[in-house]
Amino acid sequence: MTEDEAEAAIPAPAPAPEPTPPPRRAGFVLAVSLAVVLALVSAVLAVILIRGDGDSGDADELRRRAGQFAEALVSYDHRDPEAHRDEVLSFATGSFREEYEDAFDQGLADIITEVEAVSQGFVKDVWVSEVDEESASAVVSVDVEHDGSAGPRTIYDLYFRLTLVRVGGEWKVDQVTDLNFGSGAGSTGTGVTTDTTATSTTSIP
Repeated sequence: MTEDEAEAAIPAPAPAPEPTPPPRRAGFVLAVSLAVVLALVSAVLAVILIRGDGDSGDADELRRRAGQFAEALVSYDHRDPEAHRDEVLSFATGSFREEYEDAFDQGLADIITEVEAVSQGFVKDVWVSEVDEESASAVVSVDVEHDGSAGPRTIYDLYFRLTLVRVGGEWKVDQVTDLNFGSGAGSTGTGVTTDTTATSTTSIP
């Protein structure tokens, strides 16, 4: 073997490996992720949870009224739709009261009767804003057990945002906003749930 052949037979040195970037710190990544999640939640709900500690008696009353209203809004029986109407309106004032009365008179009662609907809401949680003397807002989470001509169905995790005002020393609902964004909440069972518009911003399952 010649000298040139011997040199050609020697394998070329392997290229040096690319430097490995330093690993991200898990704590930093977790902190950023949590910050993003909290920002999104705040943007959607814009509320804080008040649990009734200390001198939060007014907040407790607000949470109670908001929960009672949300339950009434999604609870009805085709055998007595007027009872549903009266219950909802007992919590209502202002623009919501007018819109709901119009919707009920213009077809909501007929639909409830036609599909033989029976519905019962169950409040899961209520989040309220810091309360001032005259107004507040709340987000209510409810589950709904619904039955009718299409069969039974359970709907989970419906969210409504309520604007409340104080009228004669009592909290009344002035505006209702559906926070489910048309995507549909989780449900189980058979049949089809009829979404009936209650106001310009709210639907009843």
